[in-house]
Order: sequence, then C-alpha cells, then structure tokens
Amino acid sequence: MSGMSGMNPETGLGENTGKTENAENQSTTGTLAIDGMTVYTETWEPEIPQPQATPLLMIHGLAGSTTTWTLVGGALANALGSRVVALDLAGFGKTLAPERDATLETNKALILGALDQLGRSVLVGTSMGGSLAIQVGVARPNDVSALILVNPALPRPSGNREAISRTVKFALSLAPKFAEPVLERRAQLLGAQRWVDSALDVVMADPESLPHDVRSRLVELAEARASDEGSFPAYVQAAGSLFKYLAGPMVDDIDFVRQPTLLIHGTQDRMVPVSWARSIISRRTDWTYREYEDCGHIPSLELPERLVGDIAEFLRDLH
Repeated sequence: MSGMSGMNPETGLGENTGKTENAENQSTTGTLAIDGMTVYTETWEPEIPQPQATPLLMIHGLAGSTTTWTLVGGALANALGSRVVALDLAGFGKTLAPERDATLETNKALILGALDQLGRSVLVGTSMGGSLAIQVGVARPNDVSALILVNPALPRPSGNREAISRTVKFALSLAPKFAEPVLERRAQLLGAQRWVDSALDVVMADPESLPHDVRSRLVELAEARASDEGSFPAYVQAAGSLFKYLAGPMVDDIDFVRQPTLLIHGTQDRMVPVSWARSIISRRTDWTYREYEDCGHIPSLELPERLVGDIAEFLRDLH
C-alpha cells in the first residue's frame, strides 16, 4: 500500500527536513511516502526511550495540521517513553491532496499506509481525526493497540437515521457549488490573521489562552493555504465525506471497536455537543470517559497538560 523510499534508518520515518522548537522539546519534521503522496510529519522522540514502547500516531481534525499537537507531542513522548508522530492529512497542512482528493476514504488509506511504516500504534484523533481513528481501528484491529478520541466528530444521538442520511447526501450534492466560493471569498475578506482569530473564537472556550507562538504558526499556515487553489475544495470535500460517514456507517463502526478506548470531551464544545459524547458512553460502557469543564473543541491547545496526563495514565494502566 505504501511507498518506503527515503526512509530514515534511525527513526523508521521519511527523510528529515528540519527541527522545530516547541514548549516541551524539539520536534523533527519529515515526510512519509504513501501511495504516491508526500505526507508531512512532525515527530517527537522521548528523552528516555522505553523498550518496546508503542508509538503514538496523532490525527488532526478538519482544517487542522500537525500544529494541533504542538503543545502535547513532546510531553507525551517523555511521559510514555514513546515516539509520537503527527501527520498532515491529504489536503491539509503541508500535505497536498492527490488529484485534489481529500475524502475520508483517501485519508483512511493514508493512515493505513503510515501504520505500515510505523508498525502497531496507538491512534490519537481529534474532531474528524477521531472519526478516522475509529475507521482505521475497525479496519486494522491488530495494528491499532488503543484509541484515544479527543472531542471526536460524532453522530447525532437521536433522529431518524435514514432521513438524516438522505438529507445530508442531498445537501452535500449541492455544497461544492456554493461552499467553495463562499469560503474562498470569506478568507479573502478576512485575511489570514482574522480568519484564524474567527476560527479560534468558535473552537476554543478561551482563545486568549493560546500561546502567541502557536497562534503565529497557525496564521503562517493559513497564509500558505490561502495561496493554494486546492485548499478550499479539499476542505469542502473532506467535510462532505465526514458528514456522510456521521449520518450512517459511523454508528455501526462505534459498536465494532475492539481496542481499549479513551474518550475525552470538552463541555464547552460548540462543534460537537458534549451530550453526544455522553450518548456514546451510555452505549460503550467499556470505554473510559473524561469530561473537561471550561474546554471547547480542541483540548490539545486548551488544556494540554491535563490531556497529556489523562492519555499517559490511560495507556500506562493498560500494561
């Protein structure tokens, strides 16, 4: 499934392209060759590696990037003695979508290709990345040792499933025609700084708590994406395929998950209401659940220390 060219013999990853400072330690940037795609990665190595430690593969959400994990990557690596690898999904961050294909199916294949190279891993997914983690965990149960779902995109807990599915499919058949120019025009009017600020106002309970260097990195990435004519179609395409998944197959996939699973959700999430997470836990009583007060949609940027602590405790308790 995946190309192995350019592999670094020391890390098992693609060729290193540089180092990035973050609050915990240095991360190494690089790439993976997967099905003809050049997938951008950011890796944190532990100061004291633990023998036989399982890697963590971090999967960002819709419109996200490896920056989603910049405040937790190094701390997780050191807490667990494990390598932590974040990647940019196809159509997001610095990973270009193949033939402008940024669907969930394409990114599921991308993650499966990453697992082929990394080996058995823990999947940590947030928002859309949580949905992808569930898909991959069900598809490859032997290659995924545990799931960490951080404010994952979830199906509505009520309503007629078939009716919702039909409505979503009809709406999405029209979406590309209207959504792409609207998004592009909005980005042009706001500019990168205001675009990022407006997004953070929606997804974070307290946007002012975000460190300046992380905000600057998000703005730089937004500026780069604004000049890429494929970025807005990729967003719409990914969103469309996500909504279709939420309206149907995900309900069954949640029941098919066999890995130990930690579900974390912020009570102030305006994208995926916390009541939806509570509904899932009422069905999957075998999952571990943590609820964060005064936290929005992205705990990795809002409460990074608590998130690291809960993930580390959960994974240690499995051994």
